[in-house]
Amino acid sequence: MSSQNLILDTSILPTDVLSFSDDHFYRVVEKIAGSAEAKLLEVQGIRSVYSFLHTEDVFSILSLSCSALRDIKRLICFEADDLSYMIKPGCRGSIRYLYKLLHQKHEEHQKNITLKFKRNKQSNSPENSQPIHDLSQDSSQAGSISSHQQPLTTADSINKLNHYSSMISMLNEWFDKYCQTINVSVDALTENEDFQLFIVSNGTDKEASISCSCGIKVQLTKNHHTFSLSNYYKHVKSKSCMMMENKKKNSSNANEELDTIDEHERLDDEGSQDISMTAITQSSDSSIVIGNTVDIVQASKRSIGVHNTGVQKKQRTKR
Repeated sequence: MSSQNLILDTSILPTDVLSFSDDHFYRVVEKIAGSAEAKLLEVQGIRSVYSFLHTEDVFSILSLSCSALRDIKRLICFEADDLSYMIKPGCRGSIRYLYKLLHQKHEEHQKNITLKFKRNKQSNSPENSQPIHDLSQDSSQAGSISSHQQPLTTADSINKLNHYSSMISMLNEWFDKYCQTINVSVDALTENEDFQLFIVSNGTDKEASISCSCGIKVQLTKNHHTFSLSNYYKHVKSKSCMMMENKKKNSSNANEELDTIDEHERLDDEGSQDISMTAITQSSDSSIVIGNTVDIVQASKRSIGVHNTGVQKKQRTKR
């Protein structure tokens, strides 16, 4: 069955899927292709969208005789009687569909960048071309050279700005999701405080790097017309990133302070309840003592009265 005429709907993908890596990437693979296919990519160290798109054949590794691949082979392949393996057509088709879907998403992303570039170029061209009509012939030639150079400079600046804004946005989104994954509530990354992003143009080529506030400078790799932030993601997740470790420590201290406050409030509440119960108990004990005292006094009075009566009888008898 040919898949040439199939329409690919990239709207089923997350808008920032091209920046996904590790668990986020594998969850997308599992959702689109299947859990076995996700394990096949994970065991090969294919950890991001562009790593997957640059891998020629993800099934070629199954030809190896390796004990680590035994479980994967059972999921992906049929085992023949002669102990040879054949890849299940459904698994191969799922990987092909995933590849085309992500490749289409990449093409759409590139088209959007190109359209933005053209719109920005058109918006600047009238201002740059207007002075040419008012100059003399010699000045016109000089001006035309300037006008050809100026849009390139402006376009480079705009392109650099688009790269910069896009990368900052992707970094913030990833950091927020990463903190949710590790269940840590920390402050968001602050540009020029936690990190600095540098994009340097060397003629037609560009280089990008991120300087972390912990003192480590991370060089970013280039993927076609954009840059991958995966190297900086690795650094932030490592224990060598003191910026992130300090954020975790501050978050832990804040949580401990909240727990201490809650514990003090709980103890205060329990103390108030104990005092109330003690007061009630003492009040009850006092009423009992008072009642007993009255009974004792009345009994004493009766005893005295009986004694007096006996004395009076004896006195009358003597008389």
